Amino acid sequence: MSENETRDMFVETASRLFSEQATREIINAFEKGTWPADLWKQVEETGLPWAAVPESVGGAGGNIGDLMAVLREAGRNAVPLPLAETGLGAMIAGEAGLTPPSGPLALAISESGAPLRIAGGKVSGKAKRVAFASVCENIVVVAAGEVAIVPKAAVKIDARQGQTGEPYDDVTFDNASASASAATKVTPERALELAALARTNQMSGAADRILAITTQYSKERVQFGRSISTFQAIQHMLAELSTYVAAVAAAARTAARDAEEGDGSFAIWAAKTQASDAAHKICAIAHQSMGAMGFTYEHILHHYTRRLWVWRRDYGSESYWGARLGRAMCEAGPDAMWPSLTASKVAA
Repeated sequence: MSENETRDMFVETASRLFSEQATREIINAFEKGTWPADLWKQVEETGLPWAAVPESVGGAGGNIGDLMAVLREAGRNAVPLPLAETGLGAMIAGEAGLTPPSGPLALAISESGAPLRIAGGKVSGKAKRVAFASVCENIVVVAAGEVAIVPKAAVKIDARQGQTGEPYDDVTFDNASASASAATKVTPERALELAALARTNQMSGAADRILAITTQYSKERVQFGRSISTFQAIQHMLAELSTYVAAVAAAARTAARDAEEGDGSFAIWAAKTQASDAAHKICAIAHQSMGAMGFTYEHILHHYTRRLWVWRRDYGSESYWGARLGRAMCEAGPDAMWPSLTASKVAA
């Protein structure tokens, strides 16, 4: 099977499963504290979380581009599961020779201001806003030179709920015993880039669905005897919304391609900056176009707009990655700026 055929299979499976099973009722129930065990079981049985994990450790043998394609579908359906964290954590662990455990995984990445340390199979430090930590049995920790898999029972979790209803927990590793650890070439900085890439692709999927929802509503909503989609003001808003969604999609796909074919750091920085910057504009236009209906809990729009608002800051906001881009351009010098911006691929 060719790489394109493999990816098509991943996307087709993800699209069908998510659209059929990630229902509004399941998403709302999760926000009220009910873990979607049946949905996770079905997702796990398809192998989607292990898309980029080497076959040698039980994965599907795909690559980072395959995982990003799956995450776009997950974002398009507001899937309330840690697919990004599980997929990346399992990939990083698998590439280090570790066999990822079954079940959902949380991902904790060491930060410069609050570093995590792995030594002798023990993990120390504190990680803030670890997505889904309280609902996962294992946490993949990426620190300088090492990766470790730590059981939830070995850590202290301060459970917190994000704006989407999904957990964003603070995790304390007090000399916590890892079930497995190994040396890794993936630095915390690189892990953060890959996590930002994952969120960007989820945001792209969610933004695409927001555009579809808003456009459909404008066609169905009748005011003064005609569809509001015929009003020039609404048409202008939908046109502007389309440009933001298209820009995010192009940036996400380009970054995924560059990460698949090489390092792709520059493209990832640019894509997360683009997606996070556009997020609030996409949400504002969608809610303005739909009026009061878009603000009701019964409507599905909020499943996507609230996720964009939260994902905007995850793994680096537009300010964080924009500063990285600015520093890279300044360090490269004035003669390198235009060639860097217009090159099909840019080395960070």
